[in-house]
Amino acid sequence: MGGVPPPASVEAGAPARYGQARYDSAAGEHDSAPPATSPTIGGREARAPFRLSPPRPEPHTGILPLGEAALSLYAPAQPRPPSVEAFSSVVPIGGSAGPAGAAGPTEKGCPAASSGSRSSVAPLTASADEFPLDLRPLGQVQESFIVATNADGLWIIDQHVAHERILFERHLRLCRERKVEGQRLLLPIIVELKPEQQAAFEDIAGELGANGFEVEPFGQRTVAIKSAPADIPADGTQRLLLEILDGVGPEARAISLDELRARIAASVSCHAAIKVNMPLERTKMEWLLKELSLTECPMTCPHGRPIVLRYSLKEIQKAFKRL
Repeated sequence: MGGVPPPASVEAGAPARYGQARYDSAAGEHDSAPPATSPTIGGREARAPFRLSPPRPEPHTGILPLGEAALSLYAPAQPRPPSVEAFSSVVPIGGSAGPAGAAGPTEKGCPAASSGSRSSVAPLTASADEFPLDLRPLGQVQESFIVATNADGLWIIDQHVAHERILFERHLRLCRERKVEGQRLLLPIIVELKPEQQAAFEDIAGELGANGFEVEPFGQRTVAIKSAPADIPADGTQRLLLEILDGVGPEARAISLDELRARIAASVSCHAAIKVNMPLERTKMEWLLKELSLTECPMTCPHGRPIVLRYSLKEIQKAFKRL
């Protein structure tokens, strides 16, 4: 097979390696001028192999990369007090601190303070005075947390537990007045109980009736739910009843009536409250914030979880290096 002469862009007698290829240009735009005296190979001019120059050092601008800048701003070497005040373990006005970790619902649902370390929580009381009356809702985060503002700073409210607190106190008040309304189901719901659930049901059947339930025995370890609290959808009735029975458990006879009512009210309000990932109109957010401000313990839900996070204006200014 006849040989094919090498193209003009590759040096004669040399393999086509990286760094030795040349692009010819009629105008000579890509090649530098040849030296005055250049050796020739086979009657053609031989050029020095092409070599890449070492990379230039990147210019130093004095600006930290984004990650380092964020760390230098928000994670300084010296620890600072937390800039967010989470009202997760607080003492209600007129209340007393309980044992470490005690946070179960009480008659008012205000959790007792923990006697352990409180370095991550500001020592604030959970009085209604701490919750402002002039909050203006701006919108939602992930359709789950209400962002509001006033002259003091920025507030973030968990919409589910905020509504849970409102419903909890209302349910307790109606229960004391014997005015809890029940909703008749179209068809009874038959529920099979475990032995411990059956025992708890026998102990608290009367109190279930005072909380809007109508539940009757229906065979061995089986009950029929005929009515449920008015705020509970029918498809959540069985789950609510089982949760109440499991929550009370073998302590049904040992706990006080107020504690029993608080546990039932906490379960009912949790199931009836608006959920996360639920869009709210502005009027609904305004109503929720107003009603929350009227509760006795607006900072914590009946189970002891925080409802509100507050970023003071001073902390916001510090974060932006304006102070």
